[in-house]
Amino acid sequence: TDSITARQGGTSRVDPARPPSPPRLRAHARIGGGGGGWTSAACRAVAGSEPSEEGRSLRGRLAIPTSMGACGSTKLRAPGQWAMQEAPTLLSAYWRRSLQEGRLNTALLLSTVFSEKYSGRTMEVGEVAEVFLPTASDPVTCEPGEPRQLRPKLLFRAGCLQASPFLWLGDEEAGDDTLYVCFGPLRQKRQVMKIFSSGSTLEEDVVKCGDSTQVVRVSNYVKSLLDRLWADDRLGERLSAAVAERPGHRVLFAGVSHGAVLAQAAALRFKLTRSVPDAATQTPSGTGQSLCASGEVTVVSWNGYKWTDAQGAALAGQQLRLLPLALSMVEAGVRLVDSVVEYPAGEFEPMPGVTALDRATGNFFECVVGKVTRNLESMHRMRQLHFAQAVLKAMKMAMVASLAEVVAAPKEVVERMVQRSLSRRLSDIPTAEESFMSITADVASEDSDESEDSSAAQGQR
Repeated sequence: TDSITARQGGTSRVDPARPPSPPRLRAHARIGGGGGGWTSAACRAVAGSEPSEEGRSLRGRLAIPTSMGACGSTKLRAPGQWAMQEAPTLLSAYWRRSLQEGRLNTALLLSTVFSEKYSGRTMEVGEVAEVFLPTASDPVTCEPGEPRQLRPKLLFRAGCLQASPFLWLGDEEAGDDTLYVCFGPLRQKRQVMKIFSSGSTLEEDVVKCGDSTQVVRVSNYVKSLLDRLWADDRLGERLSAAVAERPGHRVLFAGVSHGAVLAQAAALRFKLTRSVPDAATQTPSGTGQSLCASGEVTVVSWNGYKWTDAQGAALAGQQLRLLPLALSMVEAGVRLVDSVVEYPAGEFEPMPGVTALDRATGNFFECVVGKVTRNLESMHRMRQLHFAQAVLKAMKMAMVASLAEVVAAPKEVVERMVQRSLSRRLSDIPTAEESFMSITADVASEDSDESEDSSAAQGQR
């Protein structure tokens, strides 16, 4: 019965002079066709006047920041329907430039189309991938330019079917001085069960950085994969050697879904193990405080689930330059975000700065990841937003929209620019329906993990 929060000057306030809300606001409503009713108390919580658990969960599902001013004014149009007058958020100058110059889309294509799951399965060290990116339109005719072709080279591949990182050298002839460390998406259906079982348990990962140690609580399943990569495949040593051979190159970790999690976790371990003590800032051994590292490590990821706690997420934010993206869409005036980013429940926390990427426009919006919801609405969000083909389309739109800032182009020209570059590679990726059904299909016909991983590891080595 309290008043709804009013927005003034970018901040939220409650107007006590407003009359009580009409009875219809106290009725239960449903979000996006999914289950879970909420009362006027939850409505007040989403608006910012009451930090209840129900409100925090609902705020995450709607991707509404705690500060309403960050997302624009919000008002209730009808029971169960939020009309969001959003203002797209700008990426930082670093990530905006990376988007315009094609590094983000290159990383995405290498993490999906050219991953071990798809075309990269048969690629050998030394081969090059053909990456086509949209270019700015002609400033005179406003016609879309021909897609730009890049040819990154595969330096090495490692791991097993559950964790298969590829190291790529950017096309130096085209001016791309980047080392791409790309992790493929979920490869086996049984990995879903592992994520829900051992993946939902936190375990201490003691990382040696210089003369000190850093303790990070990590998903048991993720830690087991990292330990295997570092011990059996010497991933840390091989990455360090590649970086040492090319001191002027940036290091960009990337991945989608399960690959996003491995990219984030591996980047943090790699950065910590490369820490170099500084005489002015050296800390005593065993204090748990990380030391300044010698070089910057960047991570771009899409639709990754949670893999560490609040302290681990904060450490990743301090040590890495992060761009964690979650695909989103608007249905009936409600912004929905991929539900996978909410998992697992418990002590797990998302990476700092999660940003929603609109699949229709390529615009970016502020996002607050909510609590786990297990219902049909959650499955609907995953089916529509989680899989690689939807992410590829959204990122192409994002790059074109970013290029349009430099050279103005009509909407129809932008669409043609996207289509020209998309048509080259989207046929290699299954549709959302095919991806969804492959995950939910029966796993009885699959071989054991040990036999598959052993044969894959031998072939890759």
